[in-house]
Amino acid sequence: MNIVLRPCSEERNGNSYWLHPLAAKYETPEAMEAAFRAALVRIQAGELPNMKLPTYHQAPPAPKGRPKLQVA
Repeated sequence: MNIVLRPCSEERNGNSYWLHPLAAKYETPEAMEAAFRAALVRIQAGELPNMKLPTYHQAPPAPKGRPKLQVA
C-alpha cells in the first residue's frame, strides 16, 4: 500500500524503512502542510510512489471484543 517505504539499494543502510510523508506524524499543522505539499510535488514528478489505500464506500466495521495482543 506504499505506507512504509524502503529506499532503493543505493540509498539504503541495512534494513532501513521510512513512513510515506502523507502517513507520517508532524509536530505542527504548518510542518504537516509543508510536507504534504512537497510530497505531492514529488508524487507528480514520479520520485515518490502514491499510497495505494483501499476505497471505502462505507467504513469497515469495528472489530468486536478486545484485541488479542501478545508479547513476542
